[in-house]
This record gives sequence, C-alpha cells and structure tokens, in this order.
Amino acid sequence: MVKENNKYIIKARRKKKIKRLFILFLAIIIGIIIFVTKSNFFIIRKVAILGNPIISGEDVKERTEYLIGKNIFLINTKEIINEAKKNSYVQDVVVTKNYPKQVNIKIIEKEGIYYVSKDTNKYVLNNNLILLEKTENIDNRNLVELKGINIENEELGNSVLENDRISRILDTFYKIIKNNPTNYKIDSIDLSDLTNIKIYVGDVEAKLGSDENLPDKLNKVFHIISNPDIGITKGYVDVGFNGAPVYYSE
Repeated sequence: MVKENNKYIIKARRKKKIKRLFILFLAIIIGIIIFVTKSNFFIIRKVAILGNPIISGEDVKERTEYLIGKNIFLINTKEIINEAKKNSYVQDVVVTKNYPKQVNIKIIEKEGIYYVSKDTNKYVLNNNLILLEKTENIDNRNLVELKGINIENEELGNSVLENDRISRILDTFYKIIKNNPTNYKIDSIDLSDLTNIKIYVGDVEAKLGSDENLPDKLNKVFHIISNPDIGITKGYVDVGFNGAPVYYSE
C-alpha cells in the first residue's frame, strides 16, 4: 500500500514538474515574441537598393522608404515586391533581410532599346515593345529610333502594339544590336514597309528588303560600312535581294 502511494506521489510530482517546465517554456517564448516585435533592436534603419538599377533605383527607393521604422520581422515581402514593380522598368525583385536593421532590395531592370517619337514625346521601349517610359529627353541614352510604328497603347508596362511579326523582327534586331562586333551603331530602323525594311547607320541608309535572313543581311551591311577599302560614310547599301550587295558612296 505504501509503495502504491509512493507511485502516485512520484507521478504527481512529475506532472507538476512538467507543468512548471511547460509554463516556463511558454513564458520564454512569449518573452521572445514580445522582444522581437516590440523592441527597437529590430526596427529597420536602412533600405538598400542593390543590382545597380540605373533608371528605376531612385524611384524604388522612394517607394520603399515606408519600411524605415517598421519591425523587420513584420514586413510583407510580397507587398515590397509589388510596390517596386509599379515602376515599369523593374523586371524582377529579390528582397532579403540583413538582421537586425536592414532590408536589401535587389532590382533587375528591363532594358530600354528603342524609342518612338510622337509629338514632343519619346516613348522608350524594350525589345518586346513594352512601354517603359514617356519622356521629352533621351539624351545620352543610346537608344535606336523606330519609324513606322504606331503607338496603340500608352499605358506604362504594357506592349504598345500587338503585332507578332514586328515583335519578332525587333527581337532579332535586339540580338544583333547587343552582339554587334563593330563600332558602328544602328541609329534608326524604318518599319513603315515590312517588304522594304531600312536601317540608318550615321549617314548611310541600308535597304534590307523583307525580314527574311536579317542577321545575314546586317552582317553584309556592317562589313561594307566597316571596310576601309570601300570607305562609305554617306550613301546607301542595298542587300534586299539575292546576289551581290549594291552600294553607293556620296
């Protein structure tokens, strides 16, 4: 009988000990939560914009300044990404936390490649015809002018027109522009007539014909323009037909 009573006493003490440990553990957890959420130790003091965003950096910084003074554990990452992507130049956003007081926002930008002139404005587009910016000044931007393109949609972040053929043509030009091994830059592309596409390199007009075999045609154009024996700086080059190119130097 005594042994049986001892068993109950030991069991009761064990339960009491477990209960005390549970209460202590719970108190510690609550204390940590209160410290983490209420302490100034985890208040954000800096928002760092990373990735060297040339166009969107300042705008994203202004849009995310609201994070200063907030608790780093309570911020909404998805909300930050959505806020940053309100800038039409922003393609991707990666948010990381540098505890205890800093948030890093890495920006990957869309690249402005082309522009279309309309009235006094310049509409800056990427290689997929997405409208990135409407501005009056594109000085020192190294953009290629598009002629013969009508702006159908002026909403930032959207395609300015729905034309799969033109989109494919400009994507091909984009790849050529990015991998051009010469020092000669395409200044403008005329797509007014897709059977008679033209580009302008300085004072040289290049007639490409249709959009078939554009890389090969452009390779011929750049070869002729860069050939010192030909020395063409003003005139035209015609590669829009089968056969040897025709060129004229003024």
